[in-house]
Amino acid sequence: MTGNPAVVLPTACLFAGAFLVYLVARFITTRNVWLATLTAVPFLAALVALARLWPQVSADRLPRWGYLGPDGAFLQADPGALMLIGVVLGLGLLVTIFSGHYLSLDQRYETYYPLLLLLATGLTALVLAADLFTLYLCCELAGVAAYVLVAFRRRTDTAIEAGFKYLVMGSVGTIALLMGIAFIYRGTGSTALVQPGGAASAWVQIGAAGLLLGLGVKSAVVPLHTWLPDAHGRAPSSISAMLSGIVVQCNLYALIKAVLGVGLPASGLGTLLIGLSLANMVVGNTMALVQTHTKRLLAYSTVTQIGYIMLTIGIGLRSGQAATIGAGFFLLLASGVMKALAFLCKGTHHFYSGGTTIAELRGAAVSMPLVAGAFVVALAGMAGVPPLVGFTAKWFALKGMLASGDLVGYLGLAVFLVNSLLALGYYLPLIGTLFAKPPAPTGRVAVSTWMVLPVVALAALTVALGLVPGPWLDWAEGAGAYLIGLSARLAAGTGG
Repeated sequence: MTGNPAVVLPTACLFAGAFLVYLVARFITTRNVWLATLTAVPFLAALVALARLWPQVSADRLPRWGYLGPDGAFLQADPGALMLIGVVLGLGLLVTIFSGHYLSLDQRYETYYPLLLLLATGLTALVLAADLFTLYLCCELAGVAAYVLVAFRRRTDTAIEAGFKYLVMGSVGTIALLMGIAFIYRGTGSTALVQPGGAASAWVQIGAAGLLLGLGVKSAVVPLHTWLPDAHGRAPSSISAMLSGIVVQCNLYALIKAVLGVGLPASGLGTLLIGLSLANMVVGNTMALVQTHTKRLLAYSTVTQIGYIMLTIGIGLRSGQAATIGAGFFLLLASGVMKALAFLCKGTHHFYSGGTTIAELRGAAVSMPLVAGAFVVALAGMAGVPPLVGFTAKWFALKGMLASGDLVGYLGLAVFLVNSLLALGYYLPLIGTLFAKPPAPTGRVAVSTWMVLPVVALAALTVALGLVPGPWLDWAEGAGAYLIGLSARLAAGTGG
């Protein structure tokens, strides 16, 4: 192994932590609070490791670690990967704290926390992967952990059904991904993620289609999204927060980087993403409007949010503007924070009331005002209400589309606005339900501090990122510059 060990350190902390937590749960204690506390330690250690790596990375400084060389298997840090890893670790830590009380009525803690750490391990390595074999392994590690976590409450038929559906769809994606890698290897004789001149080979073109299909399933790209509403709707809310907050986003980034890496021009991939985004926005909004189950509504809104992200990044790739791609990355960050907040708020309400439908949220503002207020922040942010991060992210996305200077960018802007207005049709009634009069008098609920802290932290972050977006926008633009530079180097035949 050669290169910069700082690249692998965050992933190593999580992987080692998963085994440590499992051994403690197996042989020492199975108390939920103790396991949650212990699980927080690897997340904190990984955050420290990430902070040390962060200054070493920019659009043209890409440290590596592993078996380096044309046919090596290694990890490579880039600005987009580091931003996503930051979200993985931050959400993972908050979900762990939340679970310290949320899971108190459940069993099998000895599997939940190690699997949560393995999910984070797979996601961090996935976005760092610099060869197709590593990408495949990390995608599978994250996928298997997610399948089991979705079905964690195995005593309910709906959880088993959702987990099985996710497994079947994920397996189809895995087969397509593996076949794509095989075709690319047949055409180039290499598993390198970056293939200069690869697009000229028919084998590589077929392989790129396999990558697109396989990672498209895991990114919830319509019409490959059908697993998502059930999985996100039936998983424990803490896991739904991870799935909607960062899992699909990491797979989307892997898709973009992999398809660009095998030689598809940035303009071609951008046009493809724009076309796919339209289906995501229309299907996501249409289905969300008719939902009566709160978590299914939030799940379909995730499909819509992925559409917004693909549209913005697609227009940036098509026009060659790093700032527009950066706006898409900032939208990805904003979406992750707000979706996680919404699911944790819903999970808190369900824990104390048992309600699952939208109608059962009536009176939540009276029974748990702090949680209801945070829920309003999440929903208002996703609806684009200023000064929350959802508004700020959409503002910069629209500016980027306007700056593209071509008809496709202007049409994308119009579609973005129309779908944002459609989304008000389900966000605003949901907010209204929180303040509606309950069917029966209700008193105030004393919510556990373990559950309140992550909710308050994410609500504060939703406000803070909206008011002070500068540092994150600058880093997101660096991610855009990296993707544009990668495409340019491939076009020149010099690689990444």
